[in-house]
Amino acid sequence: MRNGKRIAVLAMAALVAGSTLLYANGQSESSSSGKKLVYFIFTGYAYPYFAPMANAVKQAASHYPDLSVKVVNANNSASQEISDIKEAVAAGAKGILLNTIQESVTSAAKSAMKQGIPVVTIDRDVSDPSARIAFIGDNDETLGKEETQYAVNYLEKNNVPTPWHVAVLQGTQGASVTIGRLKGAMDVLKPLESSGKVKIVLNQSANFATDKAQSMISTLLSKTTDIQLVVCGNDAEALGAINAIQNAGLTPGKDTYVVGADAQPESLTAIQKGTQLDTVTHSPFVEAFWAVEAMQNYLSSGTKPPKSQYPNGDVIIPMTLVSSSNVSKISAWGTPQSIPPLAYGKAKEYKVTSTSSSSGSGS
Repeated sequence: MRNGKRIAVLAMAALVAGSTLLYANGQSESSSSGKKLVYFIFTGYAYPYFAPMANAVKQAASHYPDLSVKVVNANNSASQEISDIKEAVAAGAKGILLNTIQESVTSAAKSAMKQGIPVVTIDRDVSDPSARIAFIGDNDETLGKEETQYAVNYLEKNNVPTPWHVAVLQGTQGASVTIGRLKGAMDVLKPLESSGKVKIVLNQSANFATDKAQSMISTLLSKTTDIQLVVCGNDAEALGAINAIQNAGLTPGKDTYVVGADAQPESLTAIQKGTQLDTVTHSPFVEAFWAVEAMQNYLSSGTKPPKSQYPNGDVIIPMTLVSSSNVSKISAWGTPQSIPPLAYGKAKEYKVTSTSSSSGSGS
């Protein structure tokens, strides 16, 4: 009996070892079906901005039957996202679509790349281009400049007395979008501050969150209501700032102006009402759809963004400044009726079949 048990134990150990070897050699559960396992690891549904992104990944993947996409919610945790990347590697994933929470996940992405697993980043990037084959997203410096420049031009045109007191609400600290948008906004504001036309009275992170933004602006307004402009990292923050302004007995769009980014549905309504001055589209749906196409191009033919056109592998999606003059033409989150083809490799235009998604605030 003892020998029989020993043989059974050894057989089980051999089975486990064999299974481990399969994963180490890049095999996965999808291998038997002939599909390529691709992990989509993203911030999650805590912020409504990312729900269209998840929906787009599923729609895009439906056009490529050789892909099997696993959607992984990292719950807005960089440490969880690092664990999810390691899980994808262990599971034998053939590729990783990564909506980077913070640049601190760069080393995990680079490790996956070194093990032969291509990474495509979406919306938020890693700090080192060698940690991915492509980045699909907007130019956040440009976005920050556009939303801020429109605001200061508006104040000037409407003869709002200077110095303009400006509050800046940053996004999630450590995120590439926060770094870029802040730089863009400050490129506009700093020269005006030097000339005495602007005084920056607040410049802190509201973590892309409505409640945090509302609390911060409420605290500021309890000290002084002499605030002409609030520059927000995204529309979720803008909505919080608008709430705080109204609760303070002021009129947003008259006493204090608010700008943001994302084309969040509620902010499009706010622009129509005049309580928000502007927003900037950078469709999460388009970003994610193109990311799937970028991964498919690489897995099927090794095609990456041409260096002559994209030196750092950055593929920038179209952006639109939205104000009262064009808001009626802009759909929620800037999602178009049809997705234009990825600008390189094999791709074609696809009609958006649905924009319904889980609700869940972020950029």
